[in-house]
Amino acid sequence: MILVNIGGTQRPFKFGFNAIDIFCREHKIGIAEFGERFAQIGKGSATIGELRDIVYAGLAGGALSSGEPISFTCYQVGDWMDDLADGELSKMMEVITQSVSVSGKKKAVETAHSKTKEKAIGKRP
Repeated sequence: MILVNIGGTQRPFKFGFNAIDIFCREHKIGIAEFGERFAQIGKGSATIGELRDIVYAGLAGGALSSGEPISFTCYQVGDWMDDLADGELSKMMEVITQSVSVSGKKKAVETAHSKTKEKAIGKRP
């Protein structure tokens, strides 16, 4: 977890299983599709809404891990992102990238993704 200056104050930012869950629930997707969307975000091919929502999920995850309520909306986060100081978005994206690269989470995402592909393509004997 790190602290970021956003919304006129320092806020905890943590991108772990809770943040992934928040993002998936907001987008009504499973972990396999999260892996695909995350790859698009990493390539710069995501929508601005997805970028905002992934930052929101990290801020919400940080708040919950710190025992604080989620006292903001994704739309407030979007407004805050308009005024981010240099380097703050990079700090958050680095935390997200490192977190998703952690072997347990990466394996969960990859396993779910490969199972989805098997269903779509069909298992070969």
